[in-house]
Amino acid sequence: MKIAIIGTRGIPANHGGFETFAEEVATRMVKKGMEVLVIGDNGLAYEKPEYLGIKIEKTKQSKPQNPIGFYRESLKKAIRWDADFILMCGVGGAMLIPFFESEKRVIAVNPDGLGFKRDKYIWWKKATFYSQYLMASALSKHLVCDSIGIQKYFKEKLGRKNNSTVIEYGTYLNPFIERGIKEEDYKKHNLPYSLNEYHLVVARLEPENNVQMIIEGYLNSGAKFPLVIVGNLNTPHSQKLIQLKSDHLHFIGGIYNKEKLQLLRAGSKSYWHGHSVGGTNPSLLEAMGSANLCVCHDNIFNKEVIRENGFYFDSRQTVKELFQKIESKSFESLRNGALKRAKDYYNWELIIEKYLSLARKTLKN
Repeated sequence: MKIAIIGTRGIPANHGGFETFAEEVATRMVKKGMEVLVIGDNGLAYEKPEYLGIKIEKTKQSKPQNPIGFYRESLKKAIRWDADFILMCGVGGAMLIPFFESEKRVIAVNPDGLGFKRDKYIWWKKATFYSQYLMASALSKHLVCDSIGIQKYFKEKLGRKNNSTVIEYGTYLNPFIERGIKEEDYKKHNLPYSLNEYHLVVARLEPENNVQMIIEGYLNSGAKFPLVIVGNLNTPHSQKLIQLKSDHLHFIGGIYNKEKLQLLRAGSKSYWHGHSVGGTNPSLLEAMGSANLCVCHDNIFNKEVIRENGFYFDSRQTVKELFQKIESKSFESLRNGALKRAKDYYNWELIIEKYLSLARKTLKN
C-alpha cells in the first residue's frame, strides 16, 4: 500500500501539531512495510529525498500564504507518485477533492480541531474557515476525527452522518518519569525551579486557551508556588497577559528544547490546560504521559481525554479554589490514572493500527 500524507509543513517536524503527527505516523507505517510519502511546503528546510525510510517532497507553495495552491500541488504530487490512500491534514484543500479522487484512490481528511471558533480570527476569517469545514464534511469520502467531540460536531452541525472514524492523537511517556529528577537537571537547563514547587501552563497564548482565566484565578488564590507559563510572547493577547504582573507569574516564552520541556512537565506540581476549541490536544496528552496532575477547562474535548483522572474549571472562582486545594496534596491516584490512560489508549502503536485499518477498509470498499 502506498500512503501519502499532505497538508503539513513537512518533516522532520519543526512546527508542532500536524508536523509531529505526520512524522510519528509515517515512521511507524514504514516500519510496518508501507511505502509512505510526506509532502511539505516551500518552507521545509530538509533537502534530502528520504527521511527514515519516508519519501520526502515539497511544493513550491507556502501553506499559510497560498493554501489552495499548496494543496493542489500536493495532490498532484501524490497522484503522480500513484498513492492509494491520501491523508489530507487540515480542511484547506477540501474543495479540491472531487477533482482528484478516483475509484482506486481514497482521500481521507483529518480536520484537526474546530479552528473557525478561535477568538483571534475576525468574522470573515471565521466564515472562510467554516465554509472549508462544510466542504470537508460534504466532499471527503472519509473523515478522520481526533476525538468523539469533533465527530459529534460534524454529525450534528455540519451534516456528516456517515463515513467518519475517530482516531486520536498519540503521545510518549516522559523519560523523567522512570529516571527521576535531580536538582542538577534544573541547573543544566538554567531553570530556577525545584521538583513539585511550581505550577505549569504550556499553550499558545490565545484567548480560546483561557490562560487569562487561569492567571486571574491563580493571583487571587494565595498560592505560594509560582505559575510558570510556556508560550510564545509575540501575540497581542500574550502582551495583554504580561500586564497581569506578579513576582509569582513567570512568562518564560516558547521552549523548543525537548528535554527542557519534558523536565518542566515532569517536575510540575500541576499542569493547567485551558484549551477549549480543539479535539485531542497534544499538550494535554504530554501532560498525562508526564504523570501530571491535570487541571482542565471544563468542555467535552478535555473530558473525553482525561475523564475522571483530573480536575476541571470553568471560571476564575473555580481556578482559585483548585489552586488552594492542590497545593496541600499530591493526588497520586489522579496522576497515576492519567499516566495509565496515556499508556493504554493514546500510544502511537495503537493509533497507527487504526490508520492502517482505515486505509485497508476504505480501499477494499
